[in-house]
Amino acid sequence: MEALKNFGVNWPFFIAQLVNFAILFFLLKRFLYKPILDMLEKRRVEIEEGLANAKKMAEDAKKFDAEQTALFQKAKKESQAIVENAVQAGEKIRDGIMKDAAEKSKEMTDAAMARIEEEKSKMLGEVRSEVLSLASSIAEKILREKMDTAHDKKFIEGLMDEK
Repeated sequence: MEALKNFGVNWPFFIAQLVNFAILFFLLKRFLYKPILDMLEKRRVEIEEGLANAKKMAEDAKKFDAEQTALFQKAKKESQAIVENAVQAGEKIRDGIMKDAAEKSKEMTDAAMARIEEEKSKMLGEVRSEVLSLASSIAEKILREKMDTAHDKKFIEGLMDEK
């Protein structure tokens, strides 16, 4: 006890500091730490949903591609049937029908590919935005929590010097 007084420990001040620290710790934990954790959890869920949606969109794109392939094959078969009938009707009619079928299939394929690329770009942009936002939030949290003991000591000494 004598040794602590020699070092200049002021017990009432020390106890008041401990009480203030406990109150501050409670308030920060209740009103800052928990809401941030809740926000991060919501963000994580949103990102997982975004990734699930991206996977679903990729599967839908594959299905759409398969449907387009089937449709292209069907259009090709129809164009072959039209070609056979056109041969019977005449060379001139056959050239016109083949030209129309090729243009339609190209337009359908181009439109489908454009939609797929647009959806892919949109989803990548959204995922990038979410990842950047999450990384920013995480960095902010880490910077707030990574105060070293030297910084804390300087802060406490500054408070003591003020009194």
